[in-house]
Amino acid sequence: MPTPTYPKALKKGDKIGVFAPSSYVLKEEIEKSKKHLEEFGFEVFIHPQTYERLNQSAGTHLQKALAFQGLWQRDDIHAIWAAGGGNRALHLLDMINFEKIKDKAKTLIGFSDVTALLNAVYAHTSIVTIHGPVFKNLHKHKEIKELINLLQGKTSSLTFEKSDVLKTGKASGHLIGGNLSVFQYLPQTLPNEFWKDGILFLEDCNEELSRLDRMLLHLKRTGTLNQIKGLLVGEFTNIPETGTPFGFTLSDIIEEHTEDLDIPIIKNLPFGHGDKLRPLPIGAQVMIDTNKSAFDFKSNQI
Repeated sequence: MPTPTYPKALKKGDKIGVFAPSSYVLKEEIEKSKKHLEEFGFEVFIHPQTYERLNQSAGTHLQKALAFQGLWQRDDIHAIWAAGGGNRALHLLDMINFEKIKDKAKTLIGFSDVTALLNAVYAHTSIVTIHGPVFKNLHKHKEIKELINLLQGKTSSLTFEKSDVLKTGKASGHLIGGNLSVFQYLPQTLPNEFWKDGILFLEDCNEELSRLDRMLLHLKRTGTLNQIKGLLVGEFTNIPETGTPFGFTLSDIIEEHTEDLDIPIIKNLPFGHGDKLRPLPIGAQVMIDTNKSAFDFKSNQI
């Protein structure tokens, strides 16, 4: 991948645009988050598409793509926030004109199903995006000040315990990843080998261990895991077990699929669908050393 392009840091008075790339969202939650973000000094524009509904989806693929493209092209919009996650953001990747946005670096924020769009923007344009809370949850997000600091160009840190190190080592590279069930499709569908020599971070929820096993095996067999420099494992929450007990733990599964890799691997990091969602900038350069207890990163340039 080329040198990452860092969007400019946000400042008070900047306008943030909101649209819904995945499932539909409730207006009440969006309005609460809008008010909460405005208390930090930002202006917020809610794109009309945000409240569209088509079955579970927030409107059609075309409505979503036009909203995203339109917000990105507007000079008065300094960042774009995904209203929510859910399903069907993957469909947008065939409809967005990434050439049109690559010369206007803006901050895109979201997670879960928005993993597809976050990594796609970086893969096509080298613009750094932020894996962080979706807009509808901002009014109840416990670590919003940490997120605001990151958006404003300050350095953030991710700490870990020595007991959570599965494999020791040092590594440097660009961050890529997000929701495992979505990310597994991206190395075969996005350009420029965006994952190569990167630090991969993964999280998920509501997936059985047997399915997580297949997803990681898929990443291994496609060669993705063999080309990364490090692996960061976040929260895997609400894991159901509907059939015969699987028996293998998540750590068992990770260790099996990475046993031949000489890379640092850290688990139980505070990002995912649980109580904690520390923001991570996709495309940003980081350095990991398991002999230390934290690593630093930035997502914007002042």
